[in-house]
Amino acid sequence: MVFKKKYVAVLLTAAFILFLPTSYANAKNDLELSANFDKNEYKTSDGISIQLLLKNAGKTPVYVNKRFFMNAEEASSENRDVYLIVESPSGEKLPCKVSYETGLPRTADFVLLAPGEEAKPERDKNIKYFFDFSKPGDYKVTAVYQNIRGQEIGVDTFKGKLTSKPSVIKVVE
Repeated sequence: MVFKKKYVAVLLTAAFILFLPTSYANAKNDLELSANFDKNEYKTSDGISIQLLLKNAGKTPVYVNKRFFMNAEEASSENRDVYLIVESPSGEKLPCKVSYETGLPRTADFVLLAPGEEAKPERDKNIKYFFDFSKPGDYKVTAVYQNIRGQEIGVDTFKGKLTSKPSVIKVVE
């Protein structure tokens, strides 16, 4: 009888290990990243704040890193949670003006998003700090969220890239 209980326990554990990652991976594919602006048109002298939002559009909870540290695309994935791709009015990709060491996220930066729940940064980011918007015209901005953290604190988080739909903002004199 003891042998049968151990055998059943081993089978259940194996089934759990085999099938949980599949359903969990599907939940990760249901995350959506959006990048929005408070207005469509900015003066060259205005700050340009971006609002980032992660939404769990799936049916399964998923852990995410809600730190949203922004850095240059060229920075290592260890030093950024989000980067922006900004196209100038001429269609050229703008270089990011800032790159810095971010350090590790805090335990509190990892949250479990239930279906329908959202996570956002503590505050909006002024992207003029990162990019040169001095020329008038239309700029196309796309946000990319990439998380590689979580295992350091034993949390199975979303690991991968999410890309927002592009937003177009107009800069005028």
